[in-house]
Amino acid sequence: MKPDTYYSREQKNPSGWPRIVFFAFGFLAVLSLIVLNHDFVFSQAESEEGEHTHADAEEKVAQVTFWTEDFEVFLEHRLLVVNNPTRFITHVTHLDTWEPRKQGPVTFVLRQGEQEPLQQIVEVPERDGIYIPALTFPKTGEWQVSLLIPHNGSDHIVELPTFQVYENQDEAYHADVPEPSEGISFLKEQQWKVVTATEPVVRMPMTENLRLVGTISPSPEKMASVVPPVTGRLLGPDEGLLPRIGDRVEAGQVLAHVQPPLAGADLLTFLSNQTQIQSLQAEITIKAAESEAEVERTRVTLASATSLVDRIGPLRETSARSAREVDEAEFALQKAQTDIASAEKLKETYEQVLAQLKAKPSSIHLEDGFPAVELKAPISGWIVEMDATVGENVRADSPIFTILDHNSVFLEARIQESKICQLTENFNASFETLDAPGVLRPVLGAGGGHLVYLGKVVDPQSRTAPIVYEIPNPDGSLRIGMAVNVNLETNHVEEGLAVPASALVDSDGRYVAYVQLSGETFEKRDLEIGIRDDGHAQVLSGLSEGERVATKGAYAIRLASVSTNIPAHGHAH
Repeated sequence: MKPDTYYSREQKNPSGWPRIVFFAFGFLAVLSLIVLNHDFVFSQAESEEGEHTHADAEEKVAQVTFWTEDFEVFLEHRLLVVNNPTRFITHVTHLDTWEPRKQGPVTFVLRQGEQEPLQQIVEVPERDGIYIPALTFPKTGEWQVSLLIPHNGSDHIVELPTFQVYENQDEAYHADVPEPSEGISFLKEQQWKVVTATEPVVRMPMTENLRLVGTISPSPEKMASVVPPVTGRLLGPDEGLLPRIGDRVEAGQVLAHVQPPLAGADLLTFLSNQTQIQSLQAEITIKAAESEAEVERTRVTLASATSLVDRIGPLRETSARSAREVDEAEFALQKAQTDIASAEKLKETYEQVLAQLKAKPSSIHLEDGFPAVELKAPISGWIVEMDATVGENVRADSPIFTILDHNSVFLEARIQESKICQLTENFNASFETLDAPGVLRPVLGAGGGHLVYLGKVVDPQSRTAPIVYEIPNPDGSLRIGMAVNVNLETNHVEEGLAVPASALVDSDGRYVAYVQLSGETFEKRDLEIGIRDDGHAQVLSGLSEGERVATKGAYAIRLASVSTNIPAHGHAH
């Protein structure tokens, strides 16, 4: 940010009377006491200075405010006259804590051209955050001043702007300097007391997100229950042991057997169904063999037709073969191609039916001679639930095992009907788990997920519609039923002017911010706000890039703006 320049000491207090909350009077009283202490510092520093040429007139004062990554330096002094010691009221603030520098030296380095620099070390602050050296400039003209601040084992150098040194007090009094900007006076002692922080207005890419509460659920084809087709006694598989919760199973693996009772409707129904299935399986096997033979026959026909077309086709041009013969050969080729496609499709259908019949529970005979039904895993995955033990009587409608394939899961959320229109066609999405707040994981793109469904029906009770993504979960870290926070992108700007959301102050239904014009002067700005992005707000009007706005203590500045007792600049009296 460009530092402040020299200016006349005369200032006006800001006008305007915002509504004052009840406790404002007490707060202003505290501010007034701080001001009295603040004025005493400068008056005490000035008491030792000599007489001035214009004793009956106000002397001109300069202010400089400068920021580095670690410090804010706010400096006040009267206009400089050659060989005249001048007090530099220097305020040093730590930007990591926004507290005054309470101990340690600072060094002022004065340079003009190629001459040997002058140094003056101030060992300790006069009071917390305030150093008051008396600097003497031996020559007129422009001088460069640097401030060296030891911090964390190294010297932080603050390069201050050029200082102008005049020949005498009369020349300094008549110097042409710009008028100061009007603003709200809020002294450094006040800022340190209430911890006032500022941050610069920056340009940054911004994305507005809609935040929803989501849940991890299984994909329908990734979770299955194993339910016995008949009532009976649960027995182990051929290996003798039932799988346990957490075991990995493969599709088609025999998990258990169910032995029906010796008599009863269930057994008769099952045996009847088994007979029908076996008869159907035999019939389909015969038809599958016939379809295989038909495929082979059509392949021979196709080969013959292809050979004939290749042989007589070139003879048409030499009139060795008639056009009719050539056309008949090509027609035969096309018919053969159609026949083989139909035969292969029919064969594929029979094979699928046979595979389905083989997957049905089959009847086996155990050592006691009683029949039993195989319970097979319908999908590959992990056993996550088991509701019976060996020897237990199980019902035909009661699931025995629940199998989950967690390699991919559903991320489900519900969106308010008033927000659905904000979703763009290719909106991005991300989510965070409750055990890792702030760590956003992308859903689409690098996240490897995809949108499954955006609800077309709004629930009449909640006035929401579902939105469902499928996302990879190879490590199983996303567990079924887990709650997550979902962020859906609703707007995006490549580069927007932005401020921290903490800088926004609600003033009678509109947003304002307090801009730091100098170390102790602020200005209220009306803002037009655009999209919001993770603690930042887009500024459409009211601020410029590089300006600094109050992000902490803004309400204290607002209260200070209504006081008529606080001077514009406490040091310059």
